Amino acid sequence: MIQHVVPEIIERVNRFFGYNAVARVKLRQGAVKAPPAGEKPAAPPSLKPIPMELGESLRDIGDPELRTVLESLARSLDASSDNGKA
Repeated sequence: MIQHVVPEIIERVNRFFGYNAVARVKLRQGAVKAPPAGEKPAAPPSLKPIPMELGESLRDIGDPELRTVLESLARSLDASSDNGKA
């Protein structure tokens, strides 16, 4: 099934970067290894809260891909402004 969506994956990745960063996708099959015991995976950055003043305005954006990118940008701007306060 993944083989059928590979062209769309390539197109979306290249659109995100703004140039042809990916020309082909190589699929490999194999056993999935469990993570080492005792290691806790880091939380993805998307779980950080969005600043309240930006959160409401982003809800009105209809394109989910654009909204996700703008939310990520808002989080990174908020994190960089917190670093300057210390």
